[in-house]
Amino acid sequence: MQIYLKISLLKVTIKKTFGGDVMKKFFTIMLMLMLVAATKVSAEQEKADEYRKIFSSDTFYVEYDDKNVKQILAEKNGQRMSRTTLGGRYATIVSVLNPIAAMFQSGSTKYPEFLHSNGKYYKFAEKDYATMIEEDRLDDENLNPKEGWSAINKNLSLPDELAVFNWKDKYHVVSKSISEPVYATSMKKVVNGTTYDCDRYASTIKMASGRKEAMLVFDMLYQNGELVIAQSAIFANDKEYEVNKLIIKKISNKVPDNEFKVYEKAKVYSAGQGDMNDLLEIPVFVGKFSDM
Repeated sequence: MQIYLKISLLKVTIKKTFGGDVMKKFFTIMLMLMLVAATKVSAEQEKADEYRKIFSSDTFYVEYDDKNVKQILAEKNGQRMSRTTLGGRYATIVSVLNPIAAMFQSGSTKYPEFLHSNGKYYKFAEKDYATMIEEDRLDDENLNPKEGWSAINKNLSLPDELAVFNWKDKYHVVSKSISEPVYATSMKKVVNGTTYDCDRYASTIKMASGRKEAMLVFDMLYQNGELVIAQSAIFANDKEYEVNKLIIKKISNKVPDNEFKVYEKAKVYSAGQGDMNDLLEIPVFVGKFSDM
């Protein structure tokens, strides 16, 4: 926090002396320098480059917990797939409150809930029932907002905390007000009594009110050389506010057998097109997935 206070004072001084535009450029440079100077600097963890290569490749697999909800994301054979399963204290009620999620996580073969393949997005309500939209129709003003297609890329994206390793992932949706994170420093960090090796990355945020900026930091916490926690926090108004924390279960350059398999005979229906079929809630059948 002392670091941020020093940065705030420096920012005010520079603005009075040089003006807004010069101040912004100078502030960004000084921010990185002060972050590095704030603690003993060492290189990134050895795994960092490996994670960049994995998440930038055409094949990867990642499991992580986000607020006790298990998220699984994969890329293989030109297909991006994701699935959500409920765990922890939710496991006992998942079959009652969300039978669809229970079905997706049951058995030895797992099915995607969201999929992008050959220029088309799919949402599977069941393993054998999907709705589909061509990617060039996502901006169609006639789409039924209740179908939630505006969020489909987010469903298939790396979360911001892991997108640090591939910020330009084609599915990654992020506000233009947030700059791409850059490596700032390495340090030791204690979370819930456990000490981790921590790589910190920093972004700047242009606030909605105008020119004022805040700082967004991403802490990658390693144990025995493996990434186990990915955290994000905002520094603003002289305070630190936690944004999110992911518990990393697995990152691999291979997709495990049977973790994602599309049911080839699944019936596929077109996304709503603002016509009579939408009013009657009768989706248009376009074929089986194997025909797509």
